[in-house]
Amino acid sequence: MTNKEKWEILFEDKRFREKSTTTPSDGRTPFESDYGRLISSAPIRRLQDKTQVFPLESNDYIRTRLTHSLEVSYIGGSIGQSVEKWLIDKKDMDEKQRGYLSSLLRTAGLVHDLGNPPFGHFGEEAIKDFFRHYLDKNKHGLNEIEVADLENFDGNVQTFRILTRLYFFGDEFSYNLTYTTLSSVVKYPSNSVEGNKSPYTEIAKKKFGYFVTETEKYKAINDFLQLHHRRCPVVYLMEAADDIAYSAADIEDGIKLGIITVDDIYNVFEKNLTVNKDAVMSFLNSLKEQFKNEPKNKESIMVQKFRIMTQQLMIEAVLDTFKDKYDLIMNGELEDEIITVSAAKDIRQAYKKLTGMIFNSKSILKKELAGWEAIKGLLEIFVSAAESPKFKSSGNCLESRLYNIISLNYRTIYERYPAYENNMYNRLRLIVDFISGMTDRHAITLYQELKGIKL
Repeated sequence: MTNKEKWEILFEDKRFREKSTTTPSDGRTPFESDYGRLISSAPIRRLQDKTQVFPLESNDYIRTRLTHSLEVSYIGGSIGQSVEKWLIDKKDMDEKQRGYLSSLLRTAGLVHDLGNPPFGHFGEEAIKDFFRHYLDKNKHGLNEIEVADLENFDGNVQTFRILTRLYFFGDEFSYNLTYTTLSSVVKYPSNSVEGNKSPYTEIAKKKFGYFVTETEKYKAINDFLQLHHRRCPVVYLMEAADDIAYSAADIEDGIKLGIITVDDIYNVFEKNLTVNKDAVMSFLNSLKEQFKNEPKNKESIMVQKFRIMTQQLMIEAVLDTFKDKYDLIMNGELEDEIITVSAAKDIRQAYKKLTGMIFNSKSILKKELAGWEAIKGLLEIFVSAAESPKFKSSGNCLESRLYNIISLNYRTIYERYPAYENNMYNRLRLIVDFISGMTDRHAITLYQELKGIKL
């Protein structure tokens, strides 16, 4: 199959059911239609109160998962436009398909973090830690893959579950997105037993991409798009947009909160740059000279200009690498992220060093530890109730009261469309769906309320 034929398949409007009838004047691409289904939905809105880097931050200029996702969406769309131009020039894409890839990447960027739990990656660790201890004592009849799903909980995997199952809009098809949009969020197309390999020989097995309950849906996508259990090419570009967005933006927020300074940026970049050292350090020196007599707010303005400059360098490097590794990417055989094999990998590494400084801030650590206690505490309360046959909607007991606290949306999916034959696993999944879907503040508040700390 030629690359042109692969793009033809990727751009098809294939869904799990026929989409609703649209007006004759509707000129949207299939992926713009997907964007419209998503943008006004509650799971997207909840990203506004989910951690990007700074948990429970009251300052309105600090990024949340929502503002981060919007930035990834824009950068992805921009990269998509440049790639489209190149593909059209080399005859791998028709002119009539212009706008398809850019709108697909805008949509993928919007939803790429949809499954992240409260308190981000530390929240993921709290869920994994809880189940590793809980299931070590009693597997409750769960098999190997069911255990692995829970002990390796991952926000990216939860994103696929939300998009294919958990948004109730009248049936079991959730948002009913295109197969290609769904494939764009599966960074590691393996199940929880085949994946999570260390060391890994294929990037597809570095982590995992779908829970056992979504196996058949992933298989249908994989077969139709002919991915051969490899990454969809769009994943590489979406991942690059994410790397470019958060690496620079996290530092900008760190400056605004006074956790790091421009001098920290200068020192870290000076020590870690190789390929881009002359261009980047020259630009930093010019900023220092330009703003040396500006006493107010100068660091915030300087870092914004620095972010824009370095993001441009990273975007150009990603585009060059995409062209250079085009065939590998189209086959899902590039066993690394684009940014880490590009000419901008030193910029990315320097930003990682700075991010490490930010994450070690005591203000962040204390809030993350509070989030850890809330998530594990909520899991303890609800999982203990789930062990009882009284864990259902009716009844005058503790377990039924806890069941009815769970969001009606999740309970409706659980009751109407049982995903799996193992009821205990389904119950545990219901609880994880509920808790991982919470905002940071909701998780803290509900834990306090249930423990009698706050009423």
